[in-house]
Amino acid sequence: MTFIIPSKSAVGPVLQASKWIKLPVLIDAMEMEELLATLGTFSIVQVSGLIPCGKEIIPRNDFLKVYEHYIAALKNGENPSDPLIRPYFSSIFTTYPEALYSINVQDGKNLIKVLRPVVQLQAHRCDFSEADNTFRSMVIGMDSISWGIQFSYPHLYQDENLQVMTVRENEQFPNTALFKRMQHWVRHHTIATPFEVAGKRICVPVRLGKNCLSWINNHSHLRRKNIKVAL
Repeated sequence: MTFIIPSKSAVGPVLQASKWIKLPVLIDAMEMEELLATLGTFSIVQVSGLIPCGKEIIPRNDFLKVYEHYIAALKNGENPSDPLIRPYFSSIFTTYPEALYSINVQDGKNLIKVLRPVVQLQAHRCDFSEADNTFRSMVIGMDSISWGIQFSYPHLYQDENLQVMTVRENEQFPNTALFKRMQHWVRHHTIATPFEVAGKRICVPVRLGKNCLSWINNHSHLRRKNIKVAL
């Protein structure tokens, strides 16, 4: 089926949502391939910055190749700061194009706007605070720990008529089923990460794929901070 994003001549309504459910997870490249296969039919769409016409949809194989590149850097003890990663880790997953719309802003380039609930991706970083012995997610700064992707999906949605509703699994919100399949896979194939800091074990709700356990302590950010994953 062809995935065609509706177009508009100017910026209109954009997604208004709250109480986001978040899945911060670091999984191996093979695990990511398994996760995407489990999700069934959906599209990966660039939504960051100006996008050349015809390049809005990210082929699944291209996404997996970039993710494999990211994981290879972690395995080799390198810092995965390649700008190639950014648009892929800032994309969205959706089962239907009407959740989005495009605006042609200059010759050959579009803006993609989100209108209805989709699964949003963000590069996930976390860090340890010595002040209160706590790990925190989505810490800004290159000194923080690169930890895969955070997948997010809203619990509440406000439509164009300002009506607030719960984002349920029904025909109005087709992406809810997509996110629930993701939650189910993450629950069964990853673990809450058992970090070890100064000899103390701290279990953190950021998730870690089971295939990562053989190499995770090669992670350059963990080694620099003298943090380990307790195996």
